[in-house]
Amino acid sequence: MITKDNPSMNSTAESIYLSNSDFEIRERCRIREDAIIHEKLVAEKLEAQAETIATQAEEINRLKKLLADNGIQE
Repeated sequence: MITKDNPSMNSTAESIYLSNSDFEIRERCRIREDAIIHEKLVAEKLEAQAETIATQAEEINRLKKLLADNGIQE
């Protein structure tokens, strides 16, 4: 409304709009990049936990066999 009678104000309004639009796009990109990094870290933690569980399961089986080999009941 303010800019329709004033070309200078129209240009200024367009510049402000573009600046804000660029900021919104940059902000959305930053948020998405943060989400990707977070997803990657979560995946790495889950993988590490799975490896730990597998290692512990192997150790449990080894100790059960050791007990059984020595005639010790669980």
